[in-house]
Amino acid sequence: MKINNKTQHLANKQETNSKSDYQKQITKVFNSFNEYPKTMKEVDVDCGVMRESICRYAKTLQKQHKLFKIEKKRCSVTKYIAYTYSTDSTLIPISNQLSLFDHE
Repeated sequence: MKINNKTQHLANKQETNSKSDYQKQITKVFNSFNEYPKTMKEVDVDCGVMRESICRYAKTLQKQHKLFKIEKKRCSVTKYIAYTYSTDSTLIPISNQLSLFDHE
């Protein structure tokens, strides 16, 4: 019985920590993308949050219209071509897509 109680206590403690860690990490990720457009791997190196978690946070921020895909460029960490993201909405590239319902 002691093992089960101890295990339950650790599970509750870990759940509480994970909720507060989520807020801390998503704030770190947001602030890192706010500095200048970066790839997810560059944010990983910059703030120490795992890239896998950054992908999840980026998806959440994109759904909230707080993170924007900017351009493809060579990542300074991996040297592969990757998208850069930013929280600065003024950096969003202007679409050259023709409007179907433009009444000019």
